Order: sequence, then C-alpha cells, then structure tokens
Amino acid sequence: MTTTGQRTLGSNAIFLTEAQIAARMGLSTSQLKAALPALTKSGFPTPDPLFLNRRYWPACEAFLNRRYGLIESAMQATPGLDGEETWN
Repeated sequence: MTTTGQRTLGSNAIFLTEAQIAARMGLSTSQLKAALPALTKSGFPTPDPLFLNRRYWPACEAFLNRRYGLIESAMQATPGLDGEETWN
C-alpha cells in the first residue's frame, strides 16, 4: 500500500495509473507504454480525465479476458440474423 498525501492507494483501487496497470499485468511501465498504441486500437480502455487520467481497472481486466477468450464480448455472444422470422 502506498500513501499519496492523505490518500492511501491499495490493491483495491479501481482507477489506476499506467504504472499500476503494468504492475498488475506483470510488465514494466515502459513495456506497457510500448504496447498501449496497439492495445488502444483493439479497444483497451482509455484514460478518464474525470479520474486524473487513470484507467478503470475492471474494464481493462474485461478487455484482457475477452482478448484471451475467457469471456465472450457482447457482439460475439449475440447471434446474427438468419432471415425473417415467421410466427405461424
């Protein structure tokens, strides 16, 4: 747990800096920064200006889970249209 002024940031924080996200992913900050342009193009959550330009960790984790096939995205889970429905 680290202390920043009067705030205490622990492992339960949900808006994280790039350094904190990198640590949770097992990467160095520079490794994450090198990967961010490609990740962002693929839908990785962007920093939120309302929360000090930090990223929402649950959204980051959900992105990674979808990327590695652990959960289906809403688009993948929705079946495509297969024609006009008849109710007779």
